[in-house]
Amino acid sequence: MGMKKAGSILLLLLVMFSFTFSPGVKVEAADRVHTVSSQDTVESIAKTYDISTEQLMKTNGLPDDQLYMGQKLTIIQTAYTPSIYQWSERGKQIANYAKSFVGFKKTAGEETPEKGFDSSGLIHWVLSRQSVPIDRLTVDGFYKQGMDTTTPKTGDIIFFLEKDSLKVVTAGIYLGGNQFVNSGYGAETVQVRSSTENYFAKYQVEYKTYTPKGEHIVRNGETLKSISENYSISMNTIKNRNALPTDELMQGQYLQLYSNPLYPFYVNQEAAYDKAYDVIKYGYTLRGFTFVFGEEDPMIGMDCSGFIYWVMKEQGLSVKRGSAADYFSLLPKIEKPKAGDLVFFRDTGTRLGVTHVGIYLGDGRFLNTTENAGVHISNLSSAYFAEKFESFGQVESLMN
Repeated sequence: MGMKKAGSILLLLLVMFSFTFSPGVKVEAADRVHTVSSQDTVESIAKTYDISTEQLMKTNGLPDDQLYMGQKLTIIQTAYTPSIYQWSERGKQIANYAKSFVGFKKTAGEETPEKGFDSSGLIHWVLSRQSVPIDRLTVDGFYKQGMDTTTPKTGDIIFFLEKDSLKVVTAGIYLGGNQFVNSGYGAETVQVRSSTENYFAKYQVEYKTYTPKGEHIVRNGETLKSISENYSISMNTIKNRNALPTDELMQGQYLQLYSNPLYPFYVNQEAAYDKAYDVIKYGYTLRGFTFVFGEEDPMIGMDCSGFIYWVMKEQGLSVKRGSAADYFSLLPKIEKPKAGDLVFFRDTGTRLGVTHVGIYLGDGRFLNTTENAGVHISNLSSAYFAEKFESFGQVESLMN
């Protein structure tokens, strides 16, 4: 009896040894973390764990097949089941992508995996790589730019403020359950931290969102009818909430589905002209569309003045195609803009004079398109735009 028991134990140990150390044997099904080596590819990692490349990429929010040595990828072998609401799914992907950089070094002023991240650089890298069009900002800039939320979800941004001065000290990408990914505040690497730590507990905590509930990104093959049926919202309602000029959609458009405006900066502002709100709502749907100098078509790309021309033209306004300098020369200058007026900047990039223009939204925000972020919302209080600001222009005289 004793010999049989000893033999069984030995056999069990041999089986365990063969599964653990024998080359070529598939790893057993269990959630785990894989640290990327210099030889790894998305395909090789997926093959190692016997999962699809799509499963690996979706689980970790990978925007493409680019990997970085030291990146930590979660391996989940249960079937990937995306949420019906893209806002929720995008938030999860933002958080998972942020977690993949745990252990990467903290480097002041940097924003890439190769050079390292500071806290705002990590936020910018992750959001921009997850197709959230946004400027490169400081943590204070991200705080001012984000939308307030009292019900934070995975993928939102958590901020820590000094209780007396309300100065933003640091920020991270919220994971839920008090946890967040932060680059180096009190450490030298990207880490998963907790807001309950003594280090952070002394600060006031606030949350902002960049993936608000009720926003749908149009995918290839989707139609207004299919989106209407998917969300049980009428086609006319979707068109009205987004000021869509026709039933035709463009892949990548952001559609607002709920009745409350997602970016309500203009709501309490007096409109500069009759269709100003529609121009703004339609302009919002184009966030993330690319910048191409001299162009004016979203499917090709648009420069700043081409974006102005396109959204106004599509809303039935008779506006001539001009440059930022042309529009600047035509518009009366004003000190108190209304929603829909234009805001001008000078000496941007390598060009001199009035070289950039955006649509004013109110509360210091404006809608514009730039080379790096494409169409997006910016803030006049950011260091770059505060330095380059020229004036506001009254739009009504532009329409003829």
